[in-house]
Amino acid sequence: MRSHCPLSIFHCPFSIVLALALTMSSCSSSENEEEGFPALITEMGLLRVGASTADVTLLTDGGHAYRVSTEIEGLKPNALARCLCGYVLQDEGTVEVRTLSGVGILPDCTELDVPYRDPVGAVSAWMGGGFVNLHLLKKTQGADHQWGFLLDDQHPNVAGGTTYEVSLFHRQGDDPAAYSTDIYFSLSQDSLSRTRTTADSLLLTVHTFEAQPHRWRFGLTP
Repeated sequence: MRSHCPLSIFHCPFSIVLALALTMSSCSSSENEEEGFPALITEMGLLRVGASTADVTLLTDGGHAYRVSTEIEGLKPNALARCLCGYVLQDEGTVEVRTLSGVGILPDCTELDVPYRDPVGAVSAWMGGGFVNLHLLKKTQGADHQWGFLLDDQHPNVAGGTTYEVSLFHRQGDDPAAYSTDIYFSLSQDSLSRTRTTADSLLLTVHTFEAQPHRWRFGLTP
């Protein structure tokens, strides 16, 4: 009997070693660029680490692959890590990473004894890189929570595909809902189906502190 749901990359497992203070905003205005500040691009993606932790490639959800020139601590060889990355483009397909946050990949918690759907703050949801991504507000006093997804139903749809009805698994536990902190998660489309077509869709539900849950509908991609 499983008592909890495991989650990969819950806390950010890496940090950036930079000689400069990370005081720039997430987006640079044209005025800042004229003053010499390069444009900072913030995007979700995957860090692909080679046999050496100095061999790091950023695979963005927008479909680009960049060599990372920044030294990043906490990486493991021959690994992939989901992340939210703020970077500056350099020459020859290279980027300098300025900000970096770990993104949790939601595991399947459907078979657990108690399908916890404790409320969270919901900011946004969007598709990218083969994932459905969530920006949430975790109400906390500093303790860990348990996260995942629940497959509530799947059924044929009018387009000839399958609709997957999924809700966020969230167990608050004994942690008081004191203050809000930003947290990001990704739901892999492969965790729903590896043989999906453009006729398939996802209905995603997140229970919040509001009267009604937040719901988003997405078309899946092969």
